[in-house]
Amino acid sequence: MDQTTPKLSCDNMLMGIKSLKIVKKTMDTDGSWMKDAVSNSPKVYFLIGSRNNTVWEFANMRALMEDSTKPGPRKLILTHSWQGTGQVIYKGFLFFHNQGTLNEIIKYSLQKRTVEDQMLLPGGAGRALVYQHSPSTYIDLAVDEHGLWAIHAGPGIYGHLVLTKIEPDTLGVEHSWDTPCKSQDAEAAFLLCGVLYVVYSSGGHGPHRITCVYDPRGTISEEDLPNLFFPRRPRSHSMIHYNAREKQLYAWNDGNQIIYKLQTKRKQPIK
Repeated sequence: MDQTTPKLSCDNMLMGIKSLKIVKKTMDTDGSWMKDAVSNSPKVYFLIGSRNNTVWEFANMRALMEDSTKPGPRKLILTHSWQGTGQVIYKGFLFFHNQGTLNEIIKYSLQKRTVEDQMLLPGGAGRALVYQHSPSTYIDLAVDEHGLWAIHAGPGIYGHLVLTKIEPDTLGVEHSWDTPCKSQDAEAAFLLCGVLYVVYSSGGHGPHRITCVYDPRGTISEEDLPNLFFPRRPRSHSMIHYNAREKQLYAWNDGNQIIYKLQTKRKQPIK
């Protein structure tokens, strides 16, 4: 059994966003940053901008935080450019929305530096912004304890979000769900234990709140949920991704690279 893969059993639910730590500040309004969501590698990946083909690989978090640390970051030039800020890294592969395409997802091997596979995300994906307040992202990818997911907006102006489970080895679609969560006033979303949490803000400015949660398996009821507020930030997040190994969120907010620590509890069995 692969030692780097966490157990799929997962019965936690989000109870609060406890604290934030600003890890780094850049001048770039949009971008994404992350570790490999299931590997125990300390490497940190930095993707600047919403249309680019350059990935910076830092040896660890300290190397990212301290520019003077040697050696410097490794520069990876991709064969394709990404669109938006919804990229994820999973089991050594970078998954991203291929710029200039409506709905093509690229699976790129960071080790070989080649495209491993690609897929067309179904269901009308890529026709509208996935979140109203994230003006460059048409497909948002996510990783949690259950694997790889895609989020996109359904038809219509500020339509409801569609959640799709992707098999990462074959890039096959396992299942799609139409969720009750709207794209309107949304700025980001993430999955934790198979549950979609959507972050909303008014006019793209704080406060940032999770006011829509969708559980495909129906194990969370609305009355279980507390008020979920983020520590106040002046502008909308260009990305928020959950790291299942560390049980925390990686976020990019107006040039600040942030880690949010989470408070969770076990789901109550539905009676």
